[in-house]
Amino acid sequence: MRLRFAWIAWMAAGMAGVLAAAAGTSGAQQDGARSAAAPASAQQDGGRSAAATDAGEERPLDAEPFPAEPSKQPTAAEWKAAPRVRLSRTGPAAAGCRAYRTREWLRIRCPELTVSAISLLGGKTEGVAFWIDPPRGGSELPRGGEVMFPIRRGDRRVIQILTFGPGYDGPFTLLPAIVVQEQWLDDEPAPTVTAS
Repeated sequence: MRLRFAWIAWMAAGMAGVLAAAAGTSGAQQDGARSAAAPASAQQDGGRSAAATDAGEERPLDAEPFPAEPSKQPTAAEWKAAPRVRLSRTGPAAAGCRAYRTREWLRIRCPELTVSAISLLGGKTEGVAFWIDPPRGGSELPRGGEVMFPIRRGDRRVIQILTFGPGYDGPFTLLPAIVVQEQWLDDEPAPTVTAS
Protein backbone atom coordinates (compact mmCIF):
# COMPACT_ATOMS: atom_id res chain seq x y z
CA MET A 1 0.00 0.00 0.00
CA ARG A 2 2.85 2.42 0.84
CA LEU A 3 4.37 1.72 -2.56
CA ARG A 4 1.08 2.71 -4.22
CA PHE A 5 0.98 6.02 -2.31
CA ALA A 6 4.60 6.75 -3.21
CA TRP A 7 3.87 5.97 -6.85
CA ILE A 8 0.82 8.27 -6.85
CA ALA A 9 2.81 11.12 -5.26
CA TRP A 10 5.57 10.61 -7.82
CA MET A 11 3.03 10.62 -10.66
CA ALA A 12 1.39 13.79 -9.31
CA ALA A 13 4.72 15.60 -9.21
CA GLY A 14 5.50 14.42 -12.74
CA MET A 15 2.04 15.41 -13.96
CA ALA A 16 2.56 18.96 -12.69
CA GLY A 17 5.66 19.21 -14.86
CA VAL A 18 3.84 17.75 -17.86
CA LEU A 19 0.91 20.15 -17.40
CA ALA A 20 3.28 23.09 -17.08
CA ALA A 21 5.08 22.02 -20.26
CA ALA A 22 1.77 21.53 -22.06
CA ALA A 23 0.70 25.01 -21.04
CA GLY A 24 3.77 26.40 -22.76
CA THR A 25 5.96 27.03 -19.74
CA SER A 26 9.53 26.42 -20.74
CA GLY A 27 11.94 24.35 -18.68
CA ALA A 28 13.87 27.52 -17.93
CA GLN A 29 10.73 29.12 -16.52
CA GLN A 30 10.03 26.02 -14.44
CA ASP A 31 13.59 26.02 -13.09
CA GLY A 32 13.27 29.75 -12.38
CA ALA A 33 10.03 29.13 -10.53
CA ARG A 34 11.62 26.40 -8.47
CA SER A 35 14.63 28.57 -7.66
CA ALA A 36 12.31 31.36 -6.54
CA ALA A 37 9.77 29.13 -4.83
CA ALA A 38 11.95 26.34 -3.47
CA PRO A 39 14.09 28.53 -1.21
CA ALA A 40 10.94 30.03 0.27
CA SER A 41 9.56 26.54 0.79
CA ALA A 42 12.88 25.22 2.04
CA GLN A 43 13.00 27.94 4.69
CA GLN A 44 9.68 26.78 6.07
CA ASP A 45 9.21 26.20 9.74
CA GLY A 46 6.88 23.26 10.16
CA GLY A 47 5.70 23.53 6.56
CA ARG A 48 4.99 27.28 6.55
CA SER A 49 7.23 30.00 5.17
CA ALA A 50 8.12 33.02 7.27
CA ALA A 51 5.75 35.15 5.19
CA ALA A 52 2.91 32.64 5.58
CA THR A 53 3.21 32.60 9.37
CA ASP A 54 3.24 36.38 9.52
CA ALA A 55 0.08 37.51 11.27
CA GLY A 56 0.22 40.90 9.52
CA GLU A 57 -2.78 42.54 7.92
CA GLU A 58 -3.65 41.81 4.35
CA ARG A 59 -3.33 44.86 2.17
CA PRO A 60 -5.57 45.51 -0.85
CA LEU A 61 -4.17 43.98 -4.02
CA ASP A 62 -3.76 47.45 -5.57
CA ALA A 63 -2.49 49.22 -2.41
CA GLU A 64 0.77 49.97 -4.24
CA PRO A 65 0.73 51.13 -7.87
CA PHE A 66 1.68 48.53 -10.46
CA PRO A 67 4.84 49.34 -12.45
CA ALA A 68 4.33 50.47 -16.04
CA GLU A 69 7.25 48.37 -17.32
CA PRO A 70 7.68 44.60 -16.83
CA SER A 71 10.20 43.58 -14.18
CA LYS A 72 12.17 40.40 -13.57
CA GLN A 73 10.78 37.50 -11.58
CA PRO A 74 11.30 38.16 -7.84
CA THR A 75 14.00 36.40 -5.88
CA ALA A 76 13.35 34.22 -2.83
CA ALA A 77 14.49 37.10 -0.59
CA GLU A 78 11.99 39.45 -2.24
CA TRP A 79 9.17 36.94 -1.73
CA LYS A 80 10.15 36.50 1.90
CA ALA A 81 9.74 40.26 2.44
CA ALA A 82 6.62 40.58 0.27
CA PRO A 83 3.46 41.79 2.04
CA ARG A 84 0.28 39.73 2.13
CA VAL A 85 -2.44 41.03 -0.13
CA ARG A 86 -6.18 40.49 -0.30
CA LEU A 87 -7.50 39.12 -3.59
CA SER A 88 -10.57 40.64 -5.23
CA ARG A 89 -12.60 37.62 -4.10
CA THR A 90 -11.73 34.41 -2.26
CA GLY A 91 -14.12 31.47 -2.01
CA PRO A 92 -14.33 28.91 0.80
CA ALA A 93 -12.11 26.42 -1.05
CA ALA A 94 -9.25 28.95 -1.05
CA ALA A 95 -9.73 30.11 2.55
CA GLY A 96 -6.42 28.54 3.63
CA CYS A 97 -4.46 30.16 0.80
CA ARG A 98 -2.37 33.32 1.15
CA ALA A 99 -1.43 35.84 -1.54
CA TYR A 100 1.73 37.94 -1.65
CA ARG A 101 2.69 40.72 -4.05
CA THR A 102 5.99 42.30 -4.98
CA ARG A 103 6.02 44.81 -7.83
CA GLU A 104 3.60 43.37 -10.42
CA TRP A 105 4.22 39.76 -9.37
CA LEU A 106 1.66 37.75 -7.41
CA ARG A 107 2.27 34.53 -5.51
CA ILE A 108 -0.67 32.49 -4.20
CA ARG A 109 0.35 29.81 -1.72
CA CYS A 110 -1.96 27.07 -0.38
CA PRO A 111 0.16 25.34 2.30
CA GLU A 112 -2.44 22.91 3.66
CA LEU A 113 -4.06 21.72 0.43
CA THR A 114 -3.11 18.25 -0.85
CA VAL A 115 -2.11 19.26 -4.37
CA SER A 116 -2.06 16.68 -7.15
CA ALA A 117 -1.48 19.00 -10.12
CA ILE A 118 -1.57 22.64 -11.21
CA SER A 119 -2.50 23.67 -14.73
CA LEU A 120 -2.80 26.86 -16.74
CA LEU A 121 -6.18 26.46 -18.44
CA GLY A 122 -5.97 29.58 -20.56
CA GLY A 123 -4.34 32.96 -20.95
CA LYS A 124 -0.82 34.31 -21.12
CA THR A 125 1.93 31.88 -20.21
CA GLU A 126 4.68 34.47 -19.77
CA GLY A 127 6.10 34.32 -16.26
CA VAL A 128 3.61 31.72 -14.99
CA ALA A 129 5.20 29.20 -12.63
CA PHE A 130 3.89 26.40 -10.40
CA TRP A 131 5.34 24.61 -7.40
CA ILE A 132 4.07 21.54 -5.53
CA ASP A 133 5.67 20.94 -2.14
CA PRO A 134 7.17 17.50 -1.54
CA PRO A 135 5.42 15.25 1.01
CA ARG A 136 6.14 16.08 4.65
CA GLY A 137 5.31 14.91 8.14
CA GLY A 138 5.18 11.20 7.30
CA SER A 139 2.64 11.70 4.51
CA GLU A 140 3.27 10.23 1.12
CA LEU A 141 1.06 12.76 -0.66
CA PRO A 142 2.25 16.25 -1.61
CA ARG A 143 0.77 18.87 0.71
CA GLY A 144 1.00 22.49 -0.29
CA GLY A 145 1.56 24.26 -3.55
CA GLU A 146 1.73 27.69 -5.11
CA VAL A 147 1.32 29.60 -8.32
CA MET A 148 3.20 32.71 -9.37
CA PHE A 149 2.53 35.08 -12.24
CA PRO A 150 2.87 38.72 -13.25
CA ILE A 151 -0.18 40.98 -13.32
CA ARG A 152 0.05 43.40 -16.23
CA ARG A 153 -2.53 45.51 -18.02
CA GLY A 154 -4.23 43.45 -20.73
CA ASP A 155 -3.48 40.11 -19.03
CA ARG A 156 -6.05 37.36 -18.64
CA ARG A 157 -5.44 33.87 -17.31
CA VAL A 158 -7.12 30.96 -15.55
CA ILE A 159 -5.14 28.51 -13.40
CA GLN A 160 -6.57 25.37 -11.85
CA ILE A 161 -5.20 23.63 -8.76
CA LEU A 162 -6.23 19.98 -8.48
CA THR A 163 -6.37 17.63 -5.50
CA PHE A 164 -7.06 13.94 -4.94
CA GLY A 165 -10.54 12.64 -4.17
CA PRO A 166 -13.02 9.84 -4.83
CA GLY A 167 -14.20 9.47 -8.39
CA TYR A 168 -14.41 7.11 -11.35
CA ASP A 169 -10.67 6.38 -11.11
CA GLY A 170 -10.89 5.38 -7.43
CA PRO A 171 -9.95 7.30 -4.28
CA PHE A 172 -7.06 9.10 -5.98
CA THR A 173 -8.93 10.72 -8.85
CA LEU A 174 -7.64 14.17 -9.80
CA LEU A 175 -10.36 16.65 -8.83
CA PRO A 176 -10.53 20.44 -9.21
CA ALA A 177 -9.90 22.18 -5.87
CA ILE A 178 -9.29 25.87 -6.63
CA VAL A 179 -9.58 28.01 -9.75
CA VAL A 180 -7.54 31.22 -9.86
CA GLN A 181 -8.70 33.82 -12.38
CA GLU A 182 -6.78 36.98 -13.18
CA GLN A 183 -7.70 39.74 -15.58
CA TRP A 184 -6.81 43.36 -16.09
CA LEU A 185 -8.87 44.91 -18.83
CA ASP A 186 -7.43 47.97 -20.55
CA ASP A 187 -10.18 50.30 -19.35
CA GLU A 188 -10.06 49.21 -15.67
CA PRO A 189 -7.93 51.02 -13.09
CA ALA A 190 -6.87 47.82 -11.30
CA PRO A 191 -6.77 44.07 -11.94
CA THR A 192 -9.26 41.52 -10.68
CA VAL A 193 -7.88 38.31 -9.15
CA THR A 194 -10.16 35.65 -7.67
CA ALA A 195 -9.52 32.25 -6.08
CA SER A 196 -12.48 29.97 -5.49
